[in-house]
Amino acid sequence: MMKMKLLTTVLIVLVAVGVVTAAEVINVDIKGFGDKTPYVGNGAYDVGPNTLWTVYYGGWGKPVGSARSEGLATSTQAGFCSVYAAQVWLGDNGQKHGYQYGSGLMNDGFTAQGPNEPNLAIFGQGAFQGVYDIYVYGSGVGQFKLTRYGVTTTQTVSGDANAGQFELGHNYVVFSNVDVNNSSSDDLYLTYTTITLNALQFVKKKSPVEVKGGTIIAAANWDVAGERNTRGPSSELQQFGPDTYANTVGYVDTGEFMGYDINVDDVNQGRYLITLDVNTAAQYRAIPLRIYLDDKVLGDVCDMNWSVPTTGNTTAVQANLFKGSHTVKWHFPFQGPGGSTGFNIVDVNFTRIGSIAMKDCNEVGFYGFNYPADLSGNCTVALEDLALAVDNWLICNNPDPNGCF
Repeated sequence: MMKMKLLTTVLIVLVAVGVVTAAEVINVDIKGFGDKTPYVGNGAYDVGPNTLWTVYYGGWGKPVGSARSEGLATSTQAGFCSVYAAQVWLGDNGQKHGYQYGSGLMNDGFTAQGPNEPNLAIFGQGAFQGVYDIYVYGSGVGQFKLTRYGVTTTQTVSGDANAGQFELGHNYVVFSNVDVNNSSSDDLYLTYTTITLNALQFVKKKSPVEVKGGTIIAAANWDVAGERNTRGPSSELQQFGPDTYANTVGYVDTGEFMGYDINVDDVNQGRYLITLDVNTAAQYRAIPLRIYLDDKVLGDVCDMNWSVPTTGNTTAVQANLFKGSHTVKWHFPFQGPGGSTGFNIVDVNFTRIGSIAMKDCNEVGFYGFNYPADLSGNCTVALEDLALAVDNWLICNNPDPNGCF
C-alpha cells in the first residue's frame, strides 16, 4: 500500500495564515434627527461597497467605532461587554444647526443656520484616542474649520461635485494627522458655515509590529480589545475602555481579551515561543490566559502565583509565524481555582527558536496544509480515505457542499 506523507519539517510553500487591514476606518453617517437608517456603501476612503455606516443624529458623548468595534459601553453600564478597536466620541449641543433628511450619504445631515457656526466636538479619553485622517463631507458651498487647542485649520468645498462622485475640495475635505487624545470636548471641534455636514470618516493608519526574535510588545499597545466594563466610574481609572496603566493592562476580568497586529518578514519567519509577562501579588493568580493566532487557539499560559509581588513569564506556547500579517491575541476565558482579577498583563514576548516546523499532524491541519484527499485527517492519503469516500458516496446530492461529506 502506497502512502503519501504530508508531515514534514520543511514546507516548500510559505504563506501567511491571516491578513491584517492597513487601517481602521470609522464611518459616520450624519442624519436628520431621529433617523436611524444607516448609509450602506463606499466613501472617498473606500472600504468596500457593502460598508455599513454608523448613524449619528446628535447627542453628547456618543461613541462611534470602526468595523472591528461593537457594543461600545460607558463606565456606568456594569457588565456590558464591549469590543474596542479604533473609536472616538462625538458630541453636539443641538444648537445653531438644523437637519436635512434624505436616504443617501450626501443628501442628509446637519445644516448651518444663519451666521452661526455649529460646533461638533470630537474627543477621546482612555481607549478613545489615536491619530486620524479625518474626511469631512459637505454639500453646498462653504467652509469646514477644525480647531484643536485654539489652532484652526480651514478648508473649503465648492459644492459642484459630479452627481454620485466624491471629489476632493468639491464635496469633501481631509484634515490629516489629527491627534485625538483629548479628554475635553473644548479641545477639538469642527465648525461649518453655509453648508450641510453630511458625513465623517476617521482613518486610523496602522503600523503592525515587525516581529523577530526578542520582540516585546507592551500589553497596552493593543489593536483590538474586549472589555467587560464592570468596575464603574468611582473605581475605574479609565472610565471608558480597557484598564491601561502606563504600558500595562490591569483588572483583567473573565471574557476580556486584547489582540496585537504583527508582521513577519521573510528573514524572521520561523517557529516562536510566545509568552506573557504578568505582574501579580500573593493573593492573586493569573490562570489561565488563552493565546490565539489569527483567531485559532494555540494553547494556554497559566499558573502564575507568587508569595510576593513580582513580574515574570508565564508558560509558553509555540507557533509557526509565516511571512506576512497576523493577529496574536490573549484572552481570559474563565477563572480557575484561586483565579482573580487582581493582576496586570505587562507585555507579550516573542522568542524565535528555529525554522518553520510541524511537530505533529494536528499542526499540519492547524496551518491549513492538509492534502484535500486526506479525509481521515492523519496526514496520509491511503485506503482508509478511499473507504470513507465510498461509505459516503452520493449520501448528499445537494450542489451546496455545506453539510455534505
